[in-house]
Amino acid sequence: MKIKYMDKKLIWVLLLCFFLLLVYLKATSDPLLPFLKGTPLELIFQTWDSGSSLIKDLCIGFLVSIIFWIINIYIPSKKIIEAKKERLNRALFLILEAFEGNPFHHDKHYIHCRELNIMDLDAIRIIKTSLDNKKIHGSLGEKSFYEICNESFDLFKFLSIAANEISPSHGALWDSITRNITVIGRSYDEWFKIRADDGIQEGVDYSSGTLWLNLTEILESLEKWLELNK
Repeated sequence: MKIKYMDKKLIWVLLLCFFLLLVYLKATSDPLLPFLKGTPLELIFQTWDSGSSLIKDLCIGFLVSIIFWIINIYIPSKKIIEAKKERLNRALFLILEAFEGNPFHHDKHYIHCRELNIMDLDAIRIIKTSLDNKKIHGSLGEKSFYEICNESFDLFKFLSIAANEISPSHGALWDSITRNITVIGRSYDEWFKIRADDGIQEGVDYSSGTLWLNLTEILESLEKWLELNK
């Protein structure tokens, strides 16, 4: 399992283990380890005048329980969370990849995408700039984005379950992205008709601001998602 960072829970557990180990060494009647004699650590690990078997047994019991918790609960749960993040990141990249303008992109399934990662920040910012400069309007990227949202908004609603199981922050952010994708997906038919009737003029926003608002929020949410997964 690839652990990218140590979460606060694990840090507190490891600190507790160190404290319990220290108490155990001071409560045990076993002699001080030879290599500690004459060092500054001798005072720390020097046993109490009268060892306490109860304290020693409690420390051992806690340490064994913590080891079992790490092996049987913590590590498996981290693997499940990482698997869920991988799945969600593939779905997010499916949306971002639409702006490459592949006319058949709407038929692609998210499991065939790579994961969204921190290296995609530049692409997100380029899309945001193109949107603000109205260069997206009338492009294949705009068309692919509308089509993939139309095909995928039900998928994003379903994946909300996995996002909310990771953490409340992940869930809230995913729900926000899902709402934006749903708005674009449901407006696809009307947008397509108006656009086709007008002859698809470059630089014209046929969504009356709906595209700019929702795509801007999606791109900002993607940046927050990447920051959250650091």
